[in-house]
Amino acid sequence: MKKDKHLSVLQLTRQDVPDVKEDTKTRYDWIPIGIEHQDDYYEKLTEAYNTSTTNAACVDGTADLLYGKGLTTNDEEFSTQLQRLVKGEDLRKVFFDLKLYGNAAFQVKWNKEHTKIVKMSHIPVQLLRAEKITVTPQVENYYYCTDWSDMRKQKQKIKIPSFGTSNEEREILYIKEYEPSRFYYSLPDWISALQFSQVEAELSNLHINNIENGFLPLVMVNLNNGVPAPEERDTIENMIEHKFTGTKNAGRFMVSFNDDKEAAPTVESIQVENLHEKYQYVAEYAQDRILVAHRIVSPLLFGIRTANNGFSSQSEEMKTAYSIFQTMTIQPFQSLVLDALYYALIEGGYGERDLYIEQLTPLVILADTAEDTDSTIEEAQEDVDDAMINTETQDEEQMEEELLLNPSKAFSSEEYEIL
Repeated sequence: MKKDKHLSVLQLTRQDVPDVKEDTKTRYDWIPIGIEHQDDYYEKLTEAYNTSTTNAACVDGTADLLYGKGLTTNDEEFSTQLQRLVKGEDLRKVFFDLKLYGNAAFQVKWNKEHTKIVKMSHIPVQLLRAEKITVTPQVENYYYCTDWSDMRKQKQKIKIPSFGTSNEEREILYIKEYEPSRFYYSLPDWISALQFSQVEAELSNLHINNIENGFLPLVMVNLNNGVPAPEERDTIENMIEHKFTGTKNAGRFMVSFNDDKEAAPTVESIQVENLHEKYQYVAEYAQDRILVAHRIVSPLLFGIRTANNGFSSQSEEMKTAYSIFQTMTIQPFQSLVLDALYYALIEGGYGERDLYIEQLTPLVILADTAEDTDSTIEEAQEDVDDAMINTETQDEEQMEEELLLNPSKAFSSEEYEIL
């Protein structure tokens, strides 16, 4: 009599390329933004930062360079006032949010007459949601909630008007990059490496669980009690998948209780050749893709050493890499924040002010620059800062032209007519 045989291949969880969606069709007054679920965008980015060592190093290092030595101005009389308006700690957090989340926000406090800004403080952008647009071409309000996943906390949310749209004492100055496919939020520059950050996290889970469970190999389980019905097979497969698959279950063992030896399941070890080399390749590839997404030319800038750095010497590598990174990444981020601050100070009763960030330049670069130019390290640092001074002192016609080209820069009600 021919015996039935059935071989099952368990389909593990499938991962897709992250698709970030602004959900404009909900019944809410605000716009959720999500990847796998309706409003898990900020949660996923935070998880990728907390669980990926390379990603965390890139975000932290870039945020430090963005903040540099802080915000300053050439106007000595205004300098002290500027430090009271925008504290260094708040600006550092804004740059960090902008790098990690692709969005950042200031909470602007006005005087009672709403004629002058009193203070601009950081507000966690992951706790803000944009209000749906109705008539005007910009977001008029933002909602603040300490936990958007908790329905009870959502009922306690606070509605705060957008900067330049009200006469209230508190407003939100929201900072984001323009993106043609999104209106309410923008994405971080490293979003394409989100999956590779998850890969690093899963490799970490895999290795630590293998260590804790004795590096047991992959196995095939043969059940020798006959071929059960399809429903029963599905149940058994689901139980085995739940207990033994995934990086968190790496190295777990199985205990079988049987009526006799003939009916006992057989467990065969499946040896995978060069498994350690495969893991090493995946780890190095994931790290490389994360660095590419962050546009980091040389990992040495952030204390990350890789096998191939591509330069003849570390000094040459750091100078070239820093120059490229400063021009292509740091300066655009800083300009985005400086433009917002510049506009806020004009509207806030302080007039046009030259603002710039004192740059944080590696000492080896300053030393080489000073030697090449026959100057001191302090003079070389001043030259770097002078090159980054914000000269955004455009007149009203120039601002109107820019708003026509880029409506996302509109802040106040007067600019609706321009649009």
